[in-house]
Amino acid sequence: MGTTKPEQNQNILDIALQEYGTIEMVFELMEDNNIYHITYSLSVYSDLSINREALQKDIATFYKEAGVKPATDVGEEELKLLPE
Repeated sequence: MGTTKPEQNQNILDIALQEYGTIEMVFELMEDNNIYHITYSLSVYSDLSINREALQKDIATFYKEAGVKPATDVGEEELKLLPE
């Protein structure tokens, strides 16, 4: 179907929501991209294969049309801002 390039602070759950409209597709997304851990850090330099149709097409369409890319991962910069 295509590929997508993760944005900064996006994790595998964010990509599943963005591309398939639901996080229920996370394991299929992981399988299609040979990712074996749900906590795997995505690289902004590597494309992910999107090989299946969206499960919740209306939600996936909303994200695409609105240009919204959810990014819920916490990066190094954000961790430094947290109080100890």
